Amino acid sequence: MAERSNTSWVRTVSSFHASPKSFLSNVAPDAFLDELITDLTSETINEQTKVLMLNLFLEFPNHLCPDQSTGEKTTELLLNILKPMLKSGKSVPFRCHLLLAIETVLITTDNFNLTCKVAQEFASMLMHITADINDRKQGAVNRQLRVTACECLRELENCYPGFLCDRLETLYYMHQQEITYIHQSYTILYTVALKNAVQVLARRGGPNNGMLKVILTSNKYFFWNATEKSRVLQSTSGEQAVLLAPNSETKEIKSVLALLLEDSYLLSPICQNTLFWQITQIVSMISSVSPVVFKSQLVRLFGTMDISFFHSILQMKAVFTDSLFTSEDEHFLLKRLVGMTQHPLLSTAVKLFYLDCLLHFPENRPLNSNPGENLPVLLTVQMTSSLFPTIFNDYSTMLCRQNLLSMVYLENEGCHSETGIGFLFEHLMSLYSMVHRNGNCDITSTFFRAFYLFVRYFNSCEKYMENLIKVLLELYRSQSSLAPYFINLINETQILLEFHSWPISLSKALQKLIVDLPLEKQNVKCLGWHLQVLARVAQENTIQQKKTVSFLKRVAVQSGICQRGDWKAGNAVLSVCKNLLQHQHLDSVFMLLADLLQYLMHHFEDIDIQDHARLYYILLTNVASDKLTKVLTMSPVKGKSKARSLSSIMTENENFSTLLTIHNTPCTVLQLCTVPKVSNDFPVCSEASVLDNSTSDHLLEEYNKQLIERSFFLTMKYHLSFKGDIEPKNHQVFCIALEFEQVDSCYEPISEITVPCLILGREPPVVTLYIIPKDPYPSVIHVNATYDNQDGLTYNTCLEPLQIKFPDIFLPLPLPSSCPEISRAQLFDKLWLTLQPDESNQCEDSTFCYNVLQKSLYDVAQSYFSNFVVVYKGDEYKIGLFLPPQFHILMHIKSEKDIAKFSIRTDNWKLLPLLNSHLLNITSQKDL
Repeated sequence: MAERSNTSWVRTVSSFHASPKSFLSNVAPDAFLDELITDLTSETINEQTKVLMLNLFLEFPNHLCPDQSTGEKTTELLLNILKPMLKSGKSVPFRCHLLLAIETVLITTDNFNLTCKVAQEFASMLMHITADINDRKQGAVNRQLRVTACECLRELENCYPGFLCDRLETLYYMHQQEITYIHQSYTILYTVALKNAVQVLARRGGPNNGMLKVILTSNKYFFWNATEKSRVLQSTSGEQAVLLAPNSETKEIKSVLALLLEDSYLLSPICQNTLFWQITQIVSMISSVSPVVFKSQLVRLFGTMDISFFHSILQMKAVFTDSLFTSEDEHFLLKRLVGMTQHPLLSTAVKLFYLDCLLHFPENRPLNSNPGENLPVLLTVQMTSSLFPTIFNDYSTMLCRQNLLSMVYLENEGCHSETGIGFLFEHLMSLYSMVHRNGNCDITSTFFRAFYLFVRYFNSCEKYMENLIKVLLELYRSQSSLAPYFINLINETQILLEFHSWPISLSKALQKLIVDLPLEKQNVKCLGWHLQVLARVAQENTIQQKKTVSFLKRVAVQSGICQRGDWKAGNAVLSVCKNLLQHQHLDSVFMLLADLLQYLMHHFEDIDIQDHARLYYILLTNVASDKLTKVLTMSPVKGKSKARSLSSIMTENENFSTLLTIHNTPCTVLQLCTVPKVSNDFPVCSEASVLDNSTSDHLLEEYNKQLIERSFFLTMKYHLSFKGDIEPKNHQVFCIALEFEQVDSCYEPISEITVPCLILGREPPVVTLYIIPKDPYPSVIHVNATYDNQDGLTYNTCLEPLQIKFPDIFLPLPLPSSCPEISRAQLFDKLWLTLQPDESNQCEDSTFCYNVLQKSLYDVAQSYFSNFVVVYKGDEYKIGLFLPPQFHILMHIKSEKDIAKFSIRTDNWKLLPLLNSHLLNITSQKDL
């Protein structure tokens, strides 16, 4: 196999990252793995690319090495690459990534054990690398390699607790001797190994028998038994194993811990946090070691504002509670947390962390053992008065503060709490005012979340709950497009307040508001939102639905949706009907609902809506209510679809909803392929025709006039065809509806396109898109297709996105209909003068040059601009590009010796970078 280039490997790695399974399904996995490892030794591949290649082993080890034998073989090959490079001072990042890749594959493929020679050799190599204390042998250039080796050993110790328990003396010696900045890597490695060693002893149970002393001075080989059954270490803040050791046997470990704590200030804050947590676990496991060893450190930690140190304090407090912290310390920490949540120099994320710490504060004597949010007993209304949320806070801070204060006011009775609840209600009303004045999506979402929090905590306050319903009704009356928020609020509050009537009251109020609305033009526009709310209200068995059915009948008769055949509106009406069919009091609306369904059957212009209405009518009039609910709530059938007849309606085990469901295809079935464009011959313009101005007196005026009056669009033609191998059931598909969704606002919305059928073996139909640009920039259009197959089922499939590239936006200069074709050259010259740049417009000049030896000027013009050439005389071209809605790019091209010079003028300078990229692309050597 030919060796890949750097660029090829970068593309391959990017493709693999995008979809590993898809990538490996298109290649032979073993061959790709061999090629990957082989090219890691290639001298033509640069180091940066090799690091990218090794990242595949770090991120997707099980994709590349799916079984144990492949993993062992792969690590052996990687180790062979690494061995000759160990004594070299070059390629340090590559060697570091090799270490990480070998370790990752060994662990993820379960090869790190005593039976694997590669694992033994790799562990010995890591110890050998870390043993080069203070760079005595390899020099400072390999210092980063030692850091990586330490991290690898720490990862092995975390994965296999106790693996290094017989090497503690060696690790302690290295920790003591290292004086460079990487001493903290050695410190953390030793601390993790010491903690795991103590935990292994504690889990064995029984008396210590001097084993603690022995393990501190052990200098044997690796403890491979730890790899036989790896386990995740349990959190020491709960129940844990305790090592029973007398004071006489803990002198050495107390000395070690004291030295580690004494030197902790030399570490970075994050490393100190890790060190403190490991030592905290050690102290909590040894009964004869007192937490007082941390006292000297607490004095230092209390005086800092680093988040890592504060987190260390809270971790110690969670483990040791009142054995290390007094009630005064607890009160001080709470005041400190309240202050830090408002510190002006801290970021929002850090302030939110401190707010969360208040809600999960580890108290000395907690009133309950709930692991969720709890309010500390010492946190009072007065202490939190400065945390009141305002509309000037960011949305996350606003909600977190409201949540905290709501808990404070709920737990504390008195006038201060009553006043605080009133202030929170006023804050909610402030948010309501912002939403009422057409607030953006963020403020709307924040308002409803704040609303939910208020209902959660103060649902027993009747005066506020009644006002909230009035506020919500007023908001819905002005902005019915917020219906999804209202439905979500009803759903969530109903879960929260299982036995409370407030969600039902809100549903009744919304129902009354909607059914009493007159069917004016304004309300018809919002009909879809109203029907969504009514569909949700119809699920409530305690709410009478007569008014809802009457409203639906009024909509069907008076709004005109039946005559227009509005499928979306009809489907929304039917969704309400479906929920009504499952209502416990169906008998009370039986006749009204039957009349409504009959009316839809006979008067709705859309056949699909007619069929659904007919099905619901048959179910309503032929199936008992208890069976009706079961039929309408059945899940789709898995496996092969079955044809159904009308007589199957009376069979309980048939699945009727399958025929009414739009199924998603597991893979893409259809595709749109671009129809190649036909290039035209160049217009040959003589000198006379170019200079003749007899017909050009009013040419520019008429041209500018048509730009204002006409609407210009792009015509994109595609073949609709099947993609790849498809199942036999999809060989004939019908009623294909193509929907288009844009990722930006550069183009007007594209209407849905319907294709009657697509049959395998026949010529694919041509789909024509008429795209109206708002701004002439490249874009992407997502395409969904809904179709029916031979089984009578409806499917939805996602097509590959359509790319609108910059050249796709080019149109010839639109000559006015009253002007002859020969006038196009004069139009170019007049536009050239008009587009002269100055400070009052956005016009701009530019120049582009390239070597014609790479690609002839004629080939470039013929291949890419043949439809836009206005004048062609020898080695001189005038090319006019029109970019809707009303922008131009004019190019005057001349060839002098071996250089082609493009003189460019445009009325939109923002288009120049796009044009430059396009010209570089079409004139490059790769297009030859």
